[in-house]
Formats: sequence, structure tokens, C-alpha cells
Amino acid sequence: MKSPLAPTTSLVKVELAPNLVAYQCPQSQGHYLPSASYWRWLGKNPERLPQLPPSLDSLPPTEDLSCLKLCPESGMPMLRYKVGHGFSFSIDRSPNGGIWFDAGEWEALREHQFHDELHLIFTLPWQNQVRREENEARLEDIFRQRIGEEAFTKTKEFHTWLQTQPETSPILAYLRQ
Repeated sequence: MKSPLAPTTSLVKVELAPNLVAYQCPQSQGHYLPSASYWRWLGKNPERLPQLPPSLDSLPPTEDLSCLKLCPESGMPMLRYKVGHGFSFSIDRSPNGGIWFDAGEWEALREHQFHDELHLIFTLPWQNQVRREENEARLEDIFRQRIGEEAFTKTKEFHTWLQTQPETSPILAYLRQ
């Protein structure tokens, strides 16, 4: 199999985790995980680990979005899916279900225990949640620019407090008068 990022480079067989066979590009350090390998491994590890929030210092740099990657197994174009949930990168998936991780992406997902739910990233509910998160972040940026950092921080604190109150309607009515 040839690397999606370096088509003249052959991939080398590696283990991403015990009994999880993948292939690594010696040049880019990316990994290709065949679908059958992932599902076999997942079936032997039925317990799902709780996801841990990613930290900014543990994330790989965002990849070049203009690069078309071809599946090492089928030669078909791979589609890019945003991971979201605090991760700024996307992973690539082949039409046959294989997954390409650019350098550092597998490690970041494993470190934060997202690696045992990779299959969920490609689902419509997951991708819809990613879009909601992105839209919320954009809206927050617009408000922050419009009212300033200090006012935004106070407003957000008030919003968090308001969500814990049993009588939100009267509070909002008072504020509107």
C-alpha cells in the first residue's frame, strides 16, 4: 500500500494499540487504519472509555485542507470529517471504511480516549453536533466583538447562572422592562 501523502512511499505495518494493526507512512508519520482491523479490535474491546476533554497543547496542527488523499487500499478519494468536540482537525475516511490519520491525530484521539468511538465521527448526529459547536463559537465571537471582552465575560457568567435558576422567565421579564 502507498501513502496518501507520499504516493511513492510504501506504508509499513504497525500496531496502534494491542491487536490494532495499521500502516504508517515513514515519511509523513501518518497512519492508515483499515476498517476490518478497527472493527476486529473494537469487538475485542467492548468497554468504551469516558472521553477526556482535549487541551490546546496536545492537539496536532490543522492539516492542509487542499490536499486530496487517495485510499491506500482502493485508490478512491477519501472524504474529510471534522472531529470536533474540542479537536481542531479532521480525519479522512475511505469509501471502504478505512481511516487516515495525519501525524499526531491518532495519538491525540487516543490520549483523550476518543479512539474507541472513531466510527461515530462519521455519523450524521456527530457531524451535526460539530456544526452546532462551530456555529455557537462563531456567534460567541460576534457577540464578543460587538460588546467587548469584559461585557461578554459578565454576560456569559450571568447566562451560566441563569441556567441554574428555577424561575428564569420572571428574571428575564424583569430585565426586559
